[in-house]
Amino acid sequence: MKTESSNQALTIQLRYCFEDENLHSMNAEVFNECERQFIKVIKSTEKYFEDTLQIKIKPRKEGSLIDVFTVAVNNPEIRTTALALITIFATKFFDSKFSSAKHKTDETAKKLENLQSIKEQIKAGSLTYNDFDYIASNDKDLRKQKSIFFKSAKKETEITKIETTTVTYSKIQPIIIVVERKDFNSFIITETTEKTEETQEAKIYIVAPVLIQGKKSPAWRGIFEDIPIDFKISDKDFLQQVYGKQIKFSNGTFINCELKTVSTSNIETEETKTSREVINVTNYGEDNQPIKTIGHRKKSKKIDTTQQLNMFTDKNLETE
Repeated sequence: MKTESSNQALTIQLRYCFEDENLHSMNAEVFNECERQFIKVIKSTEKYFEDTLQIKIKPRKEGSLIDVFTVAVNNPEIRTTALALITIFATKFFDSKFSSAKHKTDETAKKLENLQSIKEQIKAGSLTYNDFDYIASNDKDLRKQKSIFFKSAKKETEITKIETTTVTYSKIQPIIIVVERKDFNSFIITETTEKTEETQEAKIYIVAPVLIQGKKSPAWRGIFEDIPIDFKISDKDFLQQVYGKQIKFSNGTFINCELKTVSTSNIETEETKTSREVINVTNYGEDNQPIKTIGHRKKSKKIDTTQQLNMFTDKNLETE
């Protein structure tokens, strides 16, 4: 998407429309919070390219209440590509569909797998519209700021709709989006937390085992990949052997296990909590010592009594 560079800046107009057409003012706190969230999401695109955006605001207009922003990219080598990405962000800000887990193809996902990869391709000008769409759809800053913006806008009862006009170049038609008040809720994240889960084979050195069974037992402590961690163990066979003193721990004891990690992130506060659980312990030992396997009881298969009853019923029917 690399074309001849342009000195033209991106122009974005926000218009707050009111029930009373002669009204040209609104609650200052709501207005400032909305503007702050919109500017933050535009500035957040800086992480994708090595440049600092210049965002300026023109004198406000009437016609309800209109703000006009201009966004300029200093570096001429990435200007066209960067402005195209910002345009996608500005338009998706007013798209009610939250699609943070949007995946195009494996090829696209691999192509845009990390921030450095995106930076390099923006510099090369090799990204397509679909690539920009993928980046914006998976951007957490965009989702968060959009939600806070419309949550704030809802507080101003006079607002009936918000209209945005994005102008890139003079030869291209402006992008006009209108969001009615009745649709504000669809922009707001009701579930403020997101969970991600990962299960992996792990070798954990035990620092502080829990040797006594109890309803409110403290977490085990260990070292995984040179990082101290707290975790719980749900492998009943392993725990039974620990509580029965069949397994003893000393300095350097480790377990090879299946470790489940659950990260819970608060989208608005950006706080993340991590919990870890050992689902299954395969074996244990000490460095330079023979590894000892954990004996697991075989789980008996449950008989489908309903199916068994049906079989006998069918036979009875056949004999009648």
